[in-house]
Amino acid sequence: AHDKKKERLLDPSDPFLIEVGICDHKGQVKPSKADKYKQVEEFLRLLVPALNSAIEAGQISQPTKEKPLSIVDLGCGHAYLTFAAHQYLKSIGIPVKVIGIDVRPQSRDRNNAIAIKLGIDTSISFKAEEIATTTAEVADIAIALHACDTATDDAIAWAVNGGSKLLLIAPCCHHDIQKQMQNSPEPWGAITKFGVMKERMGDLLTDSLRAQILRILGYRVEIIEFIGGEHTPRNIMIRAIKTGAQPDQLDIDRYSEITTQWGVVPALSKKIPTFTIG
Repeated sequence: AHDKKKERLLDPSDPFLIEVGICDHKGQVKPSKADKYKQVEEFLRLLVPALNSAIEAGQISQPTKEKPLSIVDLGCGHAYLTFAAHQYLKSIGIPVKVIGIDVRPQSRDRNNAIAIKLGIDTSISFKAEEIATTTAEVADIAIALHACDTATDDAIAWAVNGGSKLLLIAPCCHHDIQKQMQNSPEPWGAITKFGVMKERMGDLLTDSLRAQILRILGYRVEIIEFIGGEHTPRNIMIRAIKTGAQPDQLDIDRYSEITTQWGVVPALSKKIPTFTIG
C-alpha cells in the first residue's frame, strides 16, 4: 500500500516484466511475483548509485553508443534482474550491453527468445555456460545473485581476474568453509557447538573472507542487506568498487589470522592468481 507508483523505478507495464512473468497483460504485478518485483526494484536501487559514483570517480568510463557499459550476470536463471538492469539503464539514457550466463540451455533459449521478441537482442544476449568456464569477455559490472556455494566464488574470481570495476554479489548457501570448520578456536566453541549457530558462523566467515580478499586486491567493499532469494533466506549483498588502492596491512593481517585460527582456506583465494596471501 505504501508503494506509490511514482517511486517505482520500473513501470509495471514495461513489456519485459510481462514477458518474464512478473506482471500480467494489464501491467499489474502478479500477487505471486510481488516479492520478485520488490527484489528487482531493490537491486536497481543498489546498482544505480554505485554505478553513478564509479563513473564520477573515473573508475568506469562514461558509457557511449560506441563504447556502451558492459554488464555480465553470472548465474542469471530466469533473468529478471538481467532484463531489469538492461531496461532501466537504457530508460535513463545509459547505453548498455548485457550478457547473461546460466548453465541451463533451456534458460538461455527462453531468455534469448524474450530478447528477440522485445527487439533488444542486439544489446542483451544469453549463453549456456558454467560460471567457472564462461567465454564471456571482461565486463565493467559483474552481477551474481544467489549462485550456490562456490559458484559465487567463481563469479567473483571471473570478475576480479577480468578487471571488472563494480561487483554486485548476493551469496547463497555456504558449504565450503562450513565443511572445513572442524575445530573452532576457543572461545568460539560456545557458538559452534550448536549446529544452526555453526552454520551461521560459517556464513559470516565466508563472506567476511570474501570481502577481505577483495579489499586486499584493491576494491572498496560494502556488505549490505539485500532481499533473500526464493531458495535462500540469506539477505546479504557484497558491493565492491575497484579503486586500485594499495592493500592495508591490517586487512592482510586480519585475513591471515582468521584463516589460521579457524584452519580454513577460502575457495576464492585459490581462484585468483594475483592473490598470494596464505
